[in-house]
Amino acid sequence: MSGAVISDISRCLIEIAWHLGPKGINGECCENLTMPEFIALDKIFTTPNCPVQDVGYSLKFTKSGATRIVNRLEKKGYVNKIRTMDDARICCVKLTKKGLQVLESTNARYLKQFEDMIAGMPELSDSHVIQVIFAMAKSLKNGVPIV
Repeated sequence: MSGAVISDISRCLIEIAWHLGPKGINGECCENLTMPEFIALDKIFTTPNCPVQDVGYSLKFTKSGATRIVNRLEKKGYVNKIRTMDDARICCVKLTKKGLQVLESTNARYLKQFEDMIAGMPELSDSHVIQVIFAMAKSLKNGVPIV
């Protein structure tokens, strides 16, 4: 598998783990981040001028839950909150240099763990594996229940 394919699959598995796992309770997933904080950082990274509410949507949290996550990330020095010029009620979030570093470090850690896991598996068709994992992640992200 190419590095790009492994990276895409890794991101999907993180999404699956978030929905099927303990959601970061009683432990940290990476560096000094809980899993919800990690997913929030990733959302902020991929969304220019990311409103706090979008962080909540990505975690399926309320706006107040998202605000608590963002406040913790700001306290750790990973993000800055910025009021928009158009509407002072809307608060957007940007990664700091420190936040980008921890996100990159954590992504590298997940990628390494996934590469190690794949190395111990028998050869499978890349396209079938990718289709299944993407479909699972998309289904979970869209709120489709697992039966």
